[in-house]
Amino acid sequence: MLSSPVSWLFPAASRLGWATTTVPNPHPAEARAAAYLFRGSGTVFSPGFGRLCDRLRTAGVWAEDLRCVGDRWACRHLVADRAVGRLVGPVALVGHSRGGRRALAAAARLGRAGVAVDLVVCVDVAFPPPVPGNVRRAVHLYRSRWRAYPARPLRPALAAGGRIENVDLDAPGSPTPGRGLHHLNITGCTALQAWVAEQIEALAGVASEQSGDPAEPLSWPTDLRKNEPPRTA
Repeated sequence: MLSSPVSWLFPAASRLGWATTTVPNPHPAEARAAAYLFRGSGTVFSPGFGRLCDRLRTAGVWAEDLRCVGDRWACRHLVADRAVGRLVGPVALVGHSRGGRRALAAAARLGRAGVAVDLVVCVDVAFPPPVPGNVRRAVHLYRSRWRAYPARPLRPALAAGGRIENVDLDAPGSPTPGRGLHHLNITGCTALQAWVAEQIEALAGVASEQSGDPAEPLSWPTDLRKNEPPRTA
């Protein structure tokens, strides 16, 4: 589905950071990376994206919390800034549910504009389109059991060579059991938010608070059993 023309004309209809964040964005010319976060349909059902934006902004990453229909705005924004020498660092797209499909659509659109996407993170996405060839790494965090919502693994587009990681939280031996998480609260999981932030901070070369060393990309999320109850802010 195409984004609404209303969101093209009135960016505030797509951007949510003005209401969900408390930390201002770094100047685009000084940002270490750029991250666009796309919520699912019904923005209140993707909790925690405002807090994730705040953490990324604090780390020097230009980040925006967006409705799922903000994909076209995000592409125009990034291409325009890059044309004048801003937001030239790594690019990350994060999407929950329908927002994950729009994140992949945005990646494809950026590819047609000649822009590489360093990371796409999908969270519990059904019927995701193929991962386009300009995406260097794509990760899908999802649950597969005991549910009607058919979240399924990512697959590459024809001739695409990027790295794809499908993390089924219900898989045998998974160190991150999905027990207690469902489609409407999974993005409110603080451990999941921390893992996503660590991946983007690693792209940006931001030192972790715990070790003081640049964060390394992880193969698996933080153990969700250590997670506090999801919050809704």
